[in-house]
Amino acid sequence: MRESMGWSFGQKLRYLRTGSQLTQAELAQRLQLASHAHVSNLETRRFTPSLDVILAVADVFAVRVEYLIREELPLQAAAEPVYQRTVSEAVEASAFGPNLSRLRGQAGLTQAQLAEQLGLASHAHVSFLESGQKQPSVDLVLRVADRFAVTVDQLLSASA
Repeated sequence: MRESMGWSFGQKLRYLRTGSQLTQAELAQRLQLASHAHVSNLETRRFTPSLDVILAVADVFAVRVEYLIREELPLQAAAEPVYQRTVSEAVEASAFGPNLSRLRGQAGLTQAQLAEQLGLASHAHVSFLESGQKQPSVDLVLRVADRFAVTVDQLLSASA
């Protein structure tokens, strides 16, 4: 994840967990993680969360992915309606590829052009992302959202 002086995923995870009066063990069970130690390591930034873990956390706490991974958003933003999510607003990692392809096409960019703009080694990386053969890093999701001026949740929305 990007380093900054903002609120980290781990701090937001702890804030949401304690606000919901869940123990680390209870949250680990809800997230289908092996143990409470994984939650502890996420909260203390010893582990970087995968996109799948971030999506699971967003589901458990009904918050937008944007809130969890944008470090410039304050902890308390989770209580604001714009950062809360309804059940019908499904986000999933598998939506990234098709949405990336659609946005790239709308912008009239080739895979090579987009790869260059995103600082990727080759157009093959974009091809693998669009076809779902490769899952994006959290940092890449943020860069793509910024490049196309969409929210992370729009980028990961199955209904986009």
